[in-house]
Amino acid sequence: MKDERQITDTMLLYEKDGLITSFDAVVTSIADDNSREMYVVLDATAFFPGGGGQQADTGVLIRKNGEKVNVTDVRSHEGCVRHYIDKKLEPGETVTGHIDASLRSRRMQNHGAEHLLCGIIHEKFGYDNVGFHMSDNEVVFDIDGMLDAEDIRLVEECANEVIYKNVPITISFPTPEEAQGLEYRSKLDTYENIRLVTIEGYDACACCAPHVQSTGQLGIVKILDYMPHRGGMRLFMAAGYDAYNDYASLCRSNRIIMDVLSAKRDKTAEYVIGLQDRYNAAKENISELQGMLTAAVAANKLAEIKSREPDAGGPEVIWENRLDMTGLRKLVNECTKACDRIVCAFREEEKGYRYIFSVGDGRSADLKGFTDRFNGECMGSGGGSDIMTQGSSKADRSVIEDYMRRMDKNSG
Repeated sequence: MKDERQITDTMLLYEKDGLITSFDAVVTSIADDNSREMYVVLDATAFFPGGGGQQADTGVLIRKNGEKVNVTDVRSHEGCVRHYIDKKLEPGETVTGHIDASLRSRRMQNHGAEHLLCGIIHEKFGYDNVGFHMSDNEVVFDIDGMLDAEDIRLVEECANEVIYKNVPITISFPTPEEAQGLEYRSKLDTYENIRLVTIEGYDACACCAPHVQSTGQLGIVKILDYMPHRGGMRLFMAAGYDAYNDYASLCRSNRIIMDVLSAKRDKTAEYVIGLQDRYNAAKENISELQGMLTAAVAANKLAEIKSREPDAGGPEVIWENRLDMTGLRKLVNECTKACDRIVCAFREEEKGYRYIFSVGDGRSADLKGFTDRFNGECMGSGGGSDIMTQGSSKADRSVIEDYMRRMDKNSG
């Protein structure tokens, strides 16, 4: 069984040992003059070019004179590993590479934990991993079967037990003949150039990315969320340092809730549930009071309308800020029953007024035309049906009142 690989004269150091973060190398080739980006190929590299759901490393190359050259991206291209840089290097130069060790460590923890979880899920439920994506913000993987909440809890618990046991994680390069006799997870139907990442006793998976050397280095794994996805499940997770950061963030949020509710740290959920119950009860009381207020306002307004009928001519204008829009709509509906004219109700908002215009069903008023003219002269927008329109106006009250007085005169 092989123990290393080399691609076009570049030794891939990260394949055998993911903990290598510094190395010496020689520049073997550079981008030609026609390339729009500068890059170099080295005779050895610990920079991972991305793949298998894990992003490429970044870092620096340090020249002999101490000058730092930033490595902004690393990509595989036609069998070569290209290191994209911000300063030109020359063939034959000796450089020392330093990858971003903190970022690499976080990614290896998350990637290794995903292997462990998927291996456990496959062993316990027979499901396969059908997708994996890792960014700086989240780690997501998909499986082709359904799990319930208890299944998820069991898988997570088992994974952390394996972490506590500090099981070795090994890298191997089986020959095609050897690979055919092994059981391992792979998304490719080939036995050529297999790189096998094995969590001894729990998972074996073909993978190109760097990994930690034992499960203890994963730290901890936490499944943050999950949902049905394309007939299977999508799971969101964090491991190691990212899991710690997530826990610290939740503790900070919980501390705020503790202070607001004067609750113990393990009782905030109970307090919030009680608060929700009180909120729902308050909403019901408010709704009942709003109904009573609407009825009282409507009774007074109907009395005013009846005292003016049938001599009134123009639109009936109502300025009412005590009711919400639902209450205002109910008020307008009551008023149109007692009024042959267009009823125009306004409620003051932060920037202008909300309006509801209505006319009784079967009345002859051209409500849409009235609304269009109002919108044109009073900085309004909105529309609706032949019996009710709604919208808003940015005009001052004096402008709206002047418009309504003109409508009253025109009707006379």
